[in-house]
Amino acid sequence: MKATKLTLKDVATQDRRYLETIFALGDGSFGVRDSLPFTGNQKDNLPLMLVNGFYATNPITYGESAHGYAKYHQTIISLPSPRYLNLATASSNSAENNKWKIDVVKTEINLLTGELTEKFKLATVNNEHFELAIKSQALFESSHQYVITYQLKSLDYVGAINYQRPLFNINFSDVDIDKNDPRVAQRSAHLSIKKEEVSDHNLFKWITTSNTTKQKVIQSDEVKKYPNDFSLSKDQASFKGKGNIKSNQVLTWQFVRQVSDINQPLKKYKIDDYVAHNQSILNNFWHQSQVQISNEKLEKEIQYNLFQLFQSAGRNGLTNIAAKGITGPGYEGHYFWDTEMYMLPFFIYTQPAIAKQLLSYRYSILPQAKTRAKELGAAKGALFAWRTINGEEASAYYPAGTAAYHIDADIAHAVKLYFDVTGDKKFLKDKGAKIVLETARFWLSFGSWSKREGKEQFTMFKVTGPDEYTVLVDNNYYTNRMAKENLAFAAWLIKNGYIKADENEEVNFEKASCNMYLPYDSDKRITKQDDDSPEMPVWPFDKTPKSNYPLLLHYHPLVIYRYQVNKQPDTLLAEMLFPADQSKKQLERDYNYYEKITTHDSSLSRSIFSILASQLDKRDKAFNYYMDTSLMDLVDLQGNARDGLHEANLGGSWLGLTYGFAGMHIQDGILHITNHLPNKIDRLSFRICFQNRLLEVQLDHTNTKIELLKGMPFKMMVNDKMLKITK
Repeated sequence: MKATKLTLKDVATQDRRYLETIFALGDGSFGVRDSLPFTGNQKDNLPLMLVNGFYATNPITYGESAHGYAKYHQTIISLPSPRYLNLATASSNSAENNKWKIDVVKTEINLLTGELTEKFKLATVNNEHFELAIKSQALFESSHQYVITYQLKSLDYVGAINYQRPLFNINFSDVDIDKNDPRVAQRSAHLSIKKEEVSDHNLFKWITTSNTTKQKVIQSDEVKKYPNDFSLSKDQASFKGKGNIKSNQVLTWQFVRQVSDINQPLKKYKIDDYVAHNQSILNNFWHQSQVQISNEKLEKEIQYNLFQLFQSAGRNGLTNIAAKGITGPGYEGHYFWDTEMYMLPFFIYTQPAIAKQLLSYRYSILPQAKTRAKELGAAKGALFAWRTINGEEASAYYPAGTAAYHIDADIAHAVKLYFDVTGDKKFLKDKGAKIVLETARFWLSFGSWSKREGKEQFTMFKVTGPDEYTVLVDNNYYTNRMAKENLAFAAWLIKNGYIKADENEEVNFEKASCNMYLPYDSDKRITKQDDDSPEMPVWPFDKTPKSNYPLLLHYHPLVIYRYQVNKQPDTLLAEMLFPADQSKKQLERDYNYYEKITTHDSSLSRSIFSILASQLDKRDKAFNYYMDTSLMDLVDLQGNARDGLHEANLGGSWLGLTYGFAGMHIQDGILHITNHLPNKIDRLSFRICFQNRLLEVQLDHTNTKIELLKGMPFKMMVNDKMLKITK
């Protein structure tokens, strides 16, 4: 890897909230934003730590409620940051000094070690000057430790220094949150904190409990180093001490924060070299996930995106990847269909052990999904929640939430992809097949038979597809096409003995799949998004100012729903997933039609347009869409990276390279690669795992090479030719 560090030169702005997101650290279990290390600067910060899956609930209040509406909000809990070390000179009133002037000199994250290195220039109101260097990292293993080291250098001050490290009870009420933006909604979380008495003078331990969910997070803070001749003491909520500093003298403090839930209690874990330990884990990660591009800037961007995906993925089978990961509290820490369709492919092809844990989370909430299906009137089956943490539906707006039933088929699709890529029969038999069976049962209960085009076909009424600007429609193409695969896969699993089913279920699944209605407009010669949308007027784009995007923040939903306007790909997403379904000419007609009415208000949009442009050999267009995808957070394209990274788009940036530029897909169990490398990239290589093999795909404008790095020879399709890959 040539590009290994992301620095301040690589990012869009110096806005503090934005930088906190970009340089956030995490281990899949917890995440720490890169807030300034002084509580006095709290109003300029979103000073928090997030624990994946640690949430509070609040009742949803409806003016007019109805049967089956979601009952409770679920909101990830913002916990105090472990980054603080407040300082005060003799001229300050206390260690809680609000008057430091802080200039950021350096911020960089090493993608090979996971270490964040920072340097600040500090000045007091009395013109006493210091330099503060900070190194921090989250350890990528099961101890859930965050290590932070401070080095304070006096530039011209001689005298007393007080320090304090506050641990909890930080007030978040003054943080500026846009409460009118549903993407960053914040709700109160009532917490209880119980401190534990410990004999070790250098150690604090406490338990934080969510009063609504009764979840517990246990934490400890341990002092590993503090300056010679400085005192160390504890009060009710902090470490503190005092001593003296000379001009040009450097003082060092080091603290280790451990974070875990009550079911995985803290364990003593001693590492002599934190950096070397993380580097070993990341070496293994990059060995299987490596991406190399002739464009060094682009290579750095994709490596950063994959590094952040790795930091955000739950690894315990009970958590997933939130829409903002653990880099910010946007979307309240909820898990969506984004995981299965945008992020999981990266893990399936490169980190299958993590992929299995993410799918295991879905299996763990299968009971809640079965209960939800019954609430929605399905006699059998399971309906997974549209947005959730604990498996129960948390969307208060059912037209764009609960009605997006396609999440069932999305999860089944991910199970199938995982099996196709890994060949993991045990997972399929133990967990995956049960998910697929119950989601297929839902479709049979939900759908109905009706006469279309002179024959009985299986149809779906009042659903919402991926495009949230078009809701409660009949026969959404994407939903029907995904359900068709879901039903066929369930029948295959029964036939091949992976799961037992009720009498006639295999036949009924197969029948519904083979006769699934897929709407098509013969006059316009386009694949219809649903039964009615092509008949609606097109949104008045020429009269809509740029300041009115995204539309969802400026227009009532019922205004948007009356027009042909897409927030993101819908029909096109299905065509990307099933390239054999349509001819190239049909795909081009559909692409041209839907591109004109798509706003890209969703961060999930541009990566799919890039992939399909690659399939159509629109290589410059594919490249331009891809640059917007890969750079989205680093240039703050959506304007809200300050609330957390767009995790699905991070996954989409990998899909653009692999599914797009390399034309990668699996059809009938055969791996396909087709070279669509854009003119503006000279070389691209990436690694994937496929059926117990490690492969490196290498593309340039004249050659396509597949190198077998590990595993047995096999056959695959390369540029539409069957080849045997032997080395």
